[in-house]
Amino acid sequence: MRGMVALAAVALGGLGSLSAVSRPMISADIQAELLQVHFIDVGTGDSVWIHTGDDGIPGNGVLEGLNIVIDGGDWGRFGRADGYLSASEYLGQAERLPFGSTIDWLILSHPHSDHNGGLFGFLEDYDVKNILDPGHDKTSDDGQPDRERPLSAYGRFFQKASTEILSTGGQAQFLWGVPDDLALDWGSELDVAVLWSSREIVDGDLNNTSIVLRLGFTDPANSVSFLFTGDAEEAVEEALVTEFGEQLRSTVLKAGHHGSNSSTTEVFLRAVRPAHVVVSAGNQAFSGTMLPRPETFTRIETVSTDLNLSTTVWRTDRGDKTPVLKPVGSETGDDTILATTNGQTISIDYVQADSAAAPVINRCQATTRAGAQCKRTPSADSQFCWQHQGG
Repeated sequence: MRGMVALAAVALGGLGSLSAVSRPMISADIQAELLQVHFIDVGTGDSVWIHTGDDGIPGNGVLEGLNIVIDGGDWGRFGRADGYLSASEYLGQAERLPFGSTIDWLILSHPHSDHNGGLFGFLEDYDVKNILDPGHDKTSDDGQPDRERPLSAYGRFFQKASTEILSTGGQAQFLWGVPDDLALDWGSELDVAVLWSSREIVDGDLNNTSIVLRLGFTDPANSVSFLFTGDAEEAVEEALVTEFGEQLRSTVLKAGHHGSNSSTTEVFLRAVRPAHVVVSAGNQAFSGTMLPRPETFTRIETVSTDLNLSTTVWRTDRGDKTPVLKPVGSETGDDTILATTNGQTISIDYVQADSAAAPVINRCQATTRAGAQCKRTPSADSQFCWQHQGG
């Protein structure tokens, strides 16, 4: 496969279902039936693009080629990396997800800027059908909710999500708070379940509002699975172990809170039993603490050895701190991690960055509210897209 090496291709154990629950063609170098999970290197923060298998038969309910984005990295202010710029450069290469494509679900794990900051750009440049937000009413010191502040990272996301209009003219579905009866249908071949989400702060930490999501397959023969944890910390991990126990078992674990010592606890690792752990991090210190923490890697190694898991750790900050520390804001783009699976075997490796991003051609000739050139495809016989028709 061009741009990646099949480093691991072994049958992996896991459990089955936890829930009842205009598209671009994918790159020719990736088989259409494979589920793809791209952990995009956006520096400090998270951004994941999931592309489901595509059998080329739209509307048959299976292998529909859906696109799901979880988090968008930071918003590029105060010297931090621009998560959307990094993600969009990656998605624009090899026509992975061309601007103007449909995003079926845009998911915010929780309202911290290194997760929500880049989502505004996705809403500007893609046709987003459904948006999911844990619904915590994050409030500043003066008592005003951040959702009412259009100049805050969360406020501009919230207001754009609340008014997102589709190319068909209809309004996107914005779920502010996860309904108890939410059933995510990403194709009948997949089993997807929200295991945790909280509108209220748990154990004194906003990180614990995070949406925790498990993605697997409905066919018991297809045992590969993924567990996405946002920034959920120890209190949530304990609650998940109590409620689900061994049902948490997953092939790939996205480590909580960028490898913080307050997440990826030993009891949680023993329940999940991951063959692979992905750490999404940059070189940003949190309250003076640089993430990921060495204690986290020690726990992963200990559990892996005890349970004979041979766990592999993947890091989006692989080259950010050594041999020298890269300046904050410049650490993106070189350590994106791609996992592809047919449900029975999985291949994971770092994506080799293209020498140059694919040029964006035939752009809409309008300016967005963010002051940038619109990246959508123009409508037929027009220099403007449907959103800016007539200038």
